Amino acid sequence: MAQDMSTQSGGVHPGKPIIWPSGKSAPQAQTVNQTQISGNVKGSVSTGSTTGAAPTTTVSQTTGTTTALPPTQAANIARPLTIADIKQHLLQLQIPDTDFNVKLASLMLKDGLELSQVNFVSILSLLQGTNKSLSMQEAAIMLTMKGIDSPEALQILGKFFAENPQIASQLVALQQGLTNLGSALGISKGLLDTNLVSQLGALLAQFDEAVSGFTGKQFKVNNKNLLNDIKALKALLTEVQGKAENSGSAEAQVLQSSLGQSMSKLNAVIENLVAQALLSQKGKEDVNFLYKQVPNLSADPPKDLEIVIKRNGDEKNSTFDYENSQVVLSLQTANLGKMVCSVYVKAKRVYIVFVFNKKEYGDDASEIIAREYSELQKKLVQSDFIVSGYQIKIDPAMCSVKPYLIPMLPKLGAQLKRIDLEA
Repeated sequence: MAQDMSTQSGGVHPGKPIIWPSGKSAPQAQTVNQTQISGNVKGSVSTGSTTGAAPTTTVSQTTGTTTALPPTQAANIARPLTIADIKQHLLQLQIPDTDFNVKLASLMLKDGLELSQVNFVSILSLLQGTNKSLSMQEAAIMLTMKGIDSPEALQILGKFFAENPQIASQLVALQQGLTNLGSALGISKGLLDTNLVSQLGALLAQFDEAVSGFTGKQFKVNNKNLLNDIKALKALLTEVQGKAENSGSAEAQVLQSSLGQSMSKLNAVIENLVAQALLSQKGKEDVNFLYKQVPNLSADPPKDLEIVIKRNGDEKNSTFDYENSQVVLSLQTANLGKMVCSVYVKAKRVYIVFVFNKKEYGDDASEIIAREYSELQKKLVQSDFIVSGYQIKIDPAMCSVKPYLIPMLPKLGAQLKRIDLEA
């Protein structure tokens, strides 16, 4: 069924992207945009095949009037969206159809962002001065969806997408760096004021104690407080770095090296926490969620629990409805490797999809989950929730939290259709 759903800015919009895969049958596809090509022929972008026999409209070449056509007088031709279609639309937007521009436009459509002149120019402006890598493009699209125009934010988020840093391992590295700094301070007599060394040593010990509390039994981590503490520590070390005597002695070199390494590790944690904050910003489209890495430093090696919680609605003032929500948990298991749990809550009824990376984990996963299922039900019942069922899937592509952070359609040609309507 074709509909006239042109966007106000004259762009092409692919519709709501698949951001929370459930493993169930896909909903019926819908036409999501329509742009006039020439005369009485129109085209649109759809998320799948279109059915139905509702009346459509056409525009007269001579009078420009709109005429309703009965179903028998209109033919719907659905075909995959092609590169030629994207090039044509770019030219209509007065954007050169270069290879880079076409690939960027395709990525915008896959990620569910309207392909309009305003959005395209905004993304190109953000990408100026960067390496324009795929990670940078994804970050620019994400920030555009959230209404954030900041080159500094782009650098942090692009690096986050490229490197996939884990806060647990970063905190352990920071602990080790601060321990080394404490040892360097111990042999730096004469290079710094004695009182300053004493106060700094006490502060480092206090910070080490706080970070050591992030264990499997204590997952309560306030990212805002942690970020403020680390920024304060960085500011103090910057001041110490400026005051430390650089005499060229072995002690001075050790101290300066330890300070530099600690600053680098502090910066890494700061960038990770800022990236999490950027991803958690309330935004437009289907990018309105909370993302958080929860460190478990008691695991060997240290591991993260990554959490994505969808907000209720797409508005900027939307909140969490814990009785009707969608939650994704990504974690590294001891015996089954990486696992992603997609939890769907509707009126306190819970359905869970367990996704694993490797096929050989399938049988073991089924046995373990079946064995623990009753215990899971009991714990949820205590919180007035009912588990209605679960599913186990082997899907390497979705056994990562990134597809949930960057809403995307699996394949451009397979999901986006162009609906050509002719009288």
